[in-house]
Parts: sequence; structure tokens; C-alpha cells
Amino acid sequence: MNNINPIGRGPKAAHKSKVTKTNLERMIFTGDKAKIEKLLTELKAGRVVEDLGNGFVLAEVNKDALPNIYKALPEGMNAFKDEKVGLVEPEELKQAKKLKKMKEEVEKRDTQGLPEKNVTLEITGANKVQEMGYKGQGLVLAVIDTGVANHDNFGNRLTYYFDATSAGHDKPHDGHGHGTHVAGIAAGDGKFGGLAPAAEIWGIKVLSDQGSGYTSDIIRGINKVVEMAKQTGKKVVANMSLGGYAFKPWNQDPLALAVEKAIQDGVYFAIAAGNSGPYPNTVGTPAIAPNAVTVAAYQDNKTEDFSDDEIARFSSRGPVKNAPDEASKLKPDVAMPGVKIWAPVSEGSELYNLGKQGKIPMTEDGKYVAISGTSMATPGVAGAMLLILNANPNLTQQQVKELLMKHAIKLDKTDPTDNKPYDQYDQGAGLVNVYEAVKEALSMLPSPNPQPNPGNPS
Repeated sequence: MNNINPIGRGPKAAHKSKVTKTNLERMIFTGDKAKIEKLLTELKAGRVVEDLGNGFVLAEVNKDALPNIYKALPEGMNAFKDEKVGLVEPEELKQAKKLKKMKEEVEKRDTQGLPEKNVTLEITGANKVQEMGYKGQGLVLAVIDTGVANHDNFGNRLTYYFDATSAGHDKPHDGHGHGTHVAGIAAGDGKFGGLAPAAEIWGIKVLSDQGSGYTSDIIRGINKVVEMAKQTGKKVVANMSLGGYAFKPWNQDPLALAVEKAIQDGVYFAIAAGNSGPYPNTVGTPAIAPNAVTVAAYQDNKTEDFSDDEIARFSSRGPVKNAPDEASKLKPDVAMPGVKIWAPVSEGSELYNLGKQGKIPMTEDGKYVAISGTSMATPGVAGAMLLILNANPNLTQQQVKELLMKHAIKLDKTDPTDNKPYDQYDQGAGLVNVYEAVKEALSMLPSPNPQPNPGNPS
């Protein structure tokens, strides 16, 4: 992954700093900022750089002082290294990079055999939900990613943009193209329709144009979504098609903790399981966050016939490694189409250029590309969550998750990667059936005209 300077928020940052001494370590603390400053001062160990919000603080500390810091941490305060994190890289991008390394000249690929259609709306029943009038209107999709660029598919619905990296873009920007593609799958309105094509879109840039960033950038972005949700009073579903290796249990992982805190604050989350399958124990962070909806990639083979479907080989499998209890081992939660998904691409981005070079499938007009990954499956689930909340905005994250899992269509066949039946660690509860989930969500609405209690004369 490429280095970027994540400290500060571009030109609007309250404080910027560059780590120039090799003996300094970037650390994220959870707890009261004043107490953290006091601890570091007493130990002569370093300094607070920035309040990331929602109880997270970024600091620079002397590496030699780390043992003393860990020993002196009071109850309720945690400290983590500010690790590098990347997007869940599309499979086609991996192949394109291999071609670059091999210095091969690639002729434009013949994409005639690849149907220019997604069948996600049909096989999940989202098309029927849209016919009922639910299209995500009045709700927000927050794409926490490489940014989101303006595109015909978004109209005037890209209403907010925040750059949590040091790049400091104050207008919609996505030099990679990943975040724009993700936004289109969930909420695009064009040739390849998204599940919630009327939802408002917030672009939250937490990764560089090369697709990498620091944990502190991502936490800053998550907390900005929480802040904006509270400020506007809007229901927000956040999509995170990014992640890293889960070194520790979720309750000792800063990204998972930040997601869990944001869920408590009322933001809904769909998170990519990762592209490290078909091996077990490969679900990454923040997908290990127990209350988030963690998404596996489903391969529909561009047909509405379930008999030819599979779970994508690359899709990360459970159980969760280092899980602190049995319940948090159970990931992923659901599956969604994630193979060769057509969606918008931002002009001039890395994905756009790869399409123009013929290294990934692109439509003739240059507005859409088809790529694969749990990154592409996750916004399908985020869109489904928007539709469920559109039908019943009273539901909590846990209720939405339960509806998705309850009505999922289990893939009852043998996994060709190990010749064993697909289980919950491969597909979660199965393919999302948003139509059935929405119908039950509607039945959970309070009655508009409650009947009088016959036992109460008044």
C-alpha cells in the first residue's frame, strides 16, 4: 500500500503534523482526551495530535515508551497502532496489476460474451420493492471509501463530501474509481440501476487515490458520518468496502470498535467480508464488528436461474479468527451478487483508465465498468437496507439485520472449492431477499388507528 499523510483533514484541518523521526509511533487511543494528554505528559511519552471524535484520539508517541504506556493504561482506555488499511481490491484490478508487472501489451478484450446486465434487482426482489414506491427517498447512503465523483447516475443527489485524508479535496473527487462504483451499485439511477436510486449520497473519502489509508483516517470518516447524521437528523446507511487483516478480537480492534460505537449512535452499516477466500478464518476488519451486516460475494452467472449460482471463490470465509465468543464467530451474515457487476466509473480515475486500456470490461460510452469483489456485493446490501428502512424507518440496525437474514435464500449445493455443502461460514444466511424483508418490515409498523382497550372503560 502507498503511504499517505493522514494527519489532519486537508486545508480545513485544525492541526497537521508530519512524522519525521523514526522513533515515533502513531497511536490511536480510546477514552477521554484530557486524561490521555495527562498520561502521555506524565510518562513523557508523546503528544496528542488530533481528536478524531466519538472518543477516539490520535497521538504520536515514542516507541521506547510503548511498554510503559500499555502498563499505565487505566480501565476504560485502550491504545492501538495506527495501521495501514486498504480497499477490498476488485479481482479484475488484481489481474490488471499482474499484467502491468509482467509488462504485457494487452489488446482490447472482447466483452461480447459478458452480458451488459445486472440481475441483482430481479433475484433479490428489489425491482418489486421499487414498484411499491420504495426507492430510498429521504434516506442517506454514506460511502466510506476512495471518495465519490459526480456522475450522470447521481443527478443532484450527491449532497455532501468530506475528505478525511491529507489530500484535502473539498469537492467530490474519486481518483481511484472504487467509491463511485460502489455508490452506483447501491444508489445509481441509470443504465444499470441501483437498489435505492432515490437515496441521497454522501461521499466520505478515507482512502487515497491509490486505495490505501490509515486506520485514523477511516475512524475520522466514520465519526464524521455520525456527526452529520446527528446534525441533519437523517437515517444513514454506511457502506464500507474496505478492510485489513483482523489481528485481534473485535473488542480490541479500533476499526470494529469505531463501527460498533457508530451503530450505537444510530448509523447502519454494511461491510465487505473481504476477498481472501476460499480459505476459512479470512474475514477482515471492520467486517468482524458483530452488529454490522457482513457481506459475502454471490455469483449469479447473470441469470435469474438459481441452479447455476455459487459463492464466489474469492469471497472471504468464516469463522472469525480470534473471536472473543461463539456468537461473534458467525460471519459473514448474508450474500449478495458481487461478480462482474456493472456500475458507474469516475472519469479519469484508475478504473476508468484500465477500462479505456481494455484491461477491465467497459461500456462503449465509457460511463460504466464491470468488476468483482465483496466490495461490489456490499453496496447491494446497503441498498437493500435503505429499502427496508424506507418501508419502516423505526427499525434498529439489529432488526434490519434480522430481517435480511431471516428471509435470505440459502444456496443448497456443494461448494466446488472443498466439495462440501455451502454453510453459514461461506454464505451467511444466504442471498438477500429484500422483497420478503420489506413485506415483513411493513407488517411491523405501528397501527395508525389503534383499537380501544375493552378492559379500560375510559
